Amino acid sequence: MRTTSRHRQEEHQVITSLTSPKIARVRRLLETQNPRERAESGQFVVEGLRAVESALGSRSIDVVEILATSQWLARFPEATEISEEVAWKIADTVSPQGIFAVLSLPKQQIDLKGAKRIALFVELQDPGNAGTVIRNAHAFDFDLVIFSKGSVDPFSGKVARASAGSIASVPIEFGIELAPLIETLRPTHQLVAFDMDGEEVGSIERTLPTVVIFGNEARGLPEEIRGDERIKKISIPMPGGTESLNVASAATIAMYEISRRD
Repeated sequence: MRTTSRHRQEEHQVITSLTSPKIARVRRLLETQNPRERAESGQFVVEGLRAVESALGSRSIDVVEILATSQWLARFPEATEISEEVAWKIADTVSPQGIFAVLSLPKQQIDLKGAKRIALFVELQDPGNAGTVIRNAHAFDFDLVIFSKGSVDPFSGKVARASAGSIASVPIEFGIELAPLIETLRPTHQLVAFDMDGEEVGSIERTLPTVVIFGNEARGLPEEIRGDERIKKISIPMPGGTESLNVASAATIAMYEISRRD
């Protein structure tokens, strides 16, 4: 039950110290780049109004706690109040809004074979790119985003921020071994991989469940994907003559094209 802001303030004191256990936990979750440490905690943090509201509306992620400055208490009376100074100190953004949510890592069992649209990223490294492709997947109604073993932690603070709240709306798997995954998906899905020498993206078969694969920012696709003739290679025409697109831009176009099939 949501309590009133007045009652909440009577029952709880404002957190004004960075040494508070709650604040220490938020800082640790925002700053860690270790997926194993995050998995052990079972939690991650999002920041900003859009991300918090998205998390509250998610069916797969539980909101453990909301921490917010006084301006948000009427809207989120269940929040733990923190001072503006503390909010600015722990914020991972240039212009913090003063609202954070501690969330549980999703525990849903994802049906790989039942997922119609899957985006698979192999050893993606940049948090900004990871957040952008999660946001793209949300925009183009993808069923699942997978980050292979060796990729950036998709639940880090920087990725969550770059996703603009979409991290709470898109099923995500990460740390997955590539070879077994490909063999699991091969019987039920059309496998396509973005490669500069591939066929035009519009040549994708429009009636089949599809996994679209993207490589590392610097190295591109691994040889096991590039050399697999059973994986169709696709590319994006660039009449302007630029040498290449970055992975987030390529993913945007490819996801859009795949989303148009229905």
